[in-house]
Formats: sequence, structure tokens, C-alpha cells
Amino acid sequence: MLPIEPQTRFSHTLPELRFSLSLLYVGRFLLGMHQAASTDEEPIQAFDEHIETITDELVATELLHEAAVLAGDILPNPAPENPD
Repeated sequence: MLPIEPQTRFSHTLPELRFSLSLLYVGRFLLGMHQAASTDEEPIQAFDEHIETITDELVATELLHEAAVLAGDILPNPAPENPD
């Protein structure tokens, strides 16, 4: 059984940021495929700027999450549901 990651007030934001970053990478890839013959790099640069912004926010949130775990600022675990 895998150990459960401690939940902090930053835990709910991490999956959202990871998903957003993945979507941006997919969008950039698709745009790059579509504009392979084009010389206009402005749309790709806009994607790269958004990717950099989301990456910075993700790294900062991961650091805050880890700091909260180390400081003991952990949310109480909800009681597991007992299927009858």
C-alpha cells in the first residue's frame, strides 16, 4: 500500500497547476505542428511565456507545500468512509 501524502492548504492547488501545465505543453506542441512552415513565432512565444509563468507558480506552490509538511502545518485527515 502506498503511503498517503500529507494534506496541506496547498495540496488542492497542485493537481490543478500540474494539469494546466500539461495542457499548455500539449497546446504548444499542437501549435508547433500546425505552424511548422510558418515563420510567425509570436503565438509559440506566448505559450512559452504562459508555460514559464505556470511552472514558476507550480514550483513555488510545491515549495510551500513541502515547507508546510516540514513545519507540521498539516490538515487533519478526513475519516475514511466505511462501506457497509
